Amino acid sequence: MSPVPGTLLWLSVAAALTQVLTTRIHIRDNRTSGASDRQREMPNRMVLLGLTVSVFAAVRAVLASLILERGDFGGLSFATVREELDTTFFRVILFVFDVASDFVLWALTAAVLGALIGSLLVGRLDATQVFVHVATFTTTAAAGVLIVATEMHLDYRFRVSWLLIALNTFGSFMAALSIRARFPGGDYNPSPARQIRQRPGVGRILTVLGWTLRALAMSALLIAGPLYGDLAAEETVLSWELPLAAFALVCFPYLVLAAGGVLLHRGRLHRHGIIADLASLSGERYLLHLRPFVVDTAMALPPEEAPGWYTRSPFEISGSLEQFLTRQFRGLGRVIAIGQPGELLPPLGAERGYLPVDNWKDTVSDLIRGARAVFLTAAPGPGTVWEFTEALRTTTPDRILVLVYDEDLYGAFRDDVTQACAEDMSAGSTPAALRMPLPRAPWDLPAAAPRTKGIRWDFPLKGVLSFDSEGRPRFTHFLPTVPRWRTVWTLRRLARRDLGPVLDAVSRLP
Repeated sequence: MSPVPGTLLWLSVAAALTQVLTTRIHIRDNRTSGASDRQREMPNRMVLLGLTVSVFAAVRAVLASLILERGDFGGLSFATVREELDTTFFRVILFVFDVASDFVLWALTAAVLGALIGSLLVGRLDATQVFVHVATFTTTAAAGVLIVATEMHLDYRFRVSWLLIALNTFGSFMAALSIRARFPGGDYNPSPARQIRQRPGVGRILTVLGWTLRALAMSALLIAGPLYGDLAAEETVLSWELPLAAFALVCFPYLVLAAGGVLLHRGRLHRHGIIADLASLSGERYLLHLRPFVVDTAMALPPEEAPGWYTRSPFEISGSLEQFLTRQFRGLGRVIAIGQPGELLPPLGAERGYLPVDNWKDTVSDLIRGARAVFLTAAPGPGTVWEFTEALRTTTPDRILVLVYDEDLYGAFRDDVTQACAEDMSAGSTPAALRMPLPRAPWDLPAAAPRTKGIRWDFPLKGVLSFDSEGRPRFTHFLPTVPRWRTVWTLRRLARRDLGPVLDAVSRLP
């Protein structure tokens, strides 16, 4: 007689088939939706992990019903391998699934459930995505319960690692909130009439409070294990009280940890550098970052996590995409940018200086003329096109860098610049603009041979278009390949290596 009840077996199979159908719906929705790769990344991962958990639960139940049978000895009932299947091969299979059951429960199942809850709360999902999230949550939770039920039918001594489940559930929940809440949900258009409200003193206080809360949260998490162990050892504790106790011990420290992170980020915004008078930069060595303000929201997001096995670290590349770029150029001089009118606090990254809405071109022209280098984001818009053509008028070509993120954006930027240069030429001005045309597709320019070792990292920045003193273009690809095993410093070394030609050229400028 099989130790796994037939109802348990069929429920496991039904949960797996339901998740297969849900995954198919999700893949079809991905093909028709306009979501970016970054917005699809986490739902894709959660749906696939949910499918993994559901299939594991079904396979575990099927194998147990086929390989094991119910035995009795001295009035005790236990599961044993069928006599005709009692071989080393089947025993190894059972051992692997026994070990994997714990990992699937406290790692995969908990991570999927926590991330799905967080994504549902702040994901800005359409009807199909909500259905996929709810269906995946239901099948994954059911699969987790069925795994526990299967293990308890096979071994009555099986114990669920509720504390680890609680830790991973809350960890993935908080990670999902921090990622999905930062996706742009619409056009950010602050009122130009608002004034910057940065207060460095408040920033220092918030920083101290943030680190204090984080220290308290980590201390609470460290003592959660011994407290849970003492509670689990009590014979009077009911089985349903253990998961409640585990989640209670973990919930408060995670909330405090999240609050500390919010305070730290807010404190950094209050203490971030603001240039009160841009004229004071005269005579200093600085680099000017010019971009359309609409990209600020995307630049405030962290770079996509690098691929590889579980050697990742939060200290590899911390902060936003703008902070990453600022760190690459910071050794060549102060990195400054014009702040968006109306923002209450400056984003982290380049130092901000603020200009009037209606009278800014003269100051920007002076900044371009005095900059050691000017790097512009290739994106369409009248302001960015004017800044590029103004750079052609006021500085040498070897001081101009164009950051390329997307082929379509670069194409639209090139078309706008070409039209503006043609109009200037017809008006009898800016002949230098036509002597340095933008290439139609910079990634087609000769570049170093692609590296074949490692895993390609799909970083938002695709490359940097630079020019020599005669205006001849050169495109430096930024397509880093990441080794499967790496250290904390690997990604920083890769960034310096791939951007080295650009940084070396700027470093030689006076």
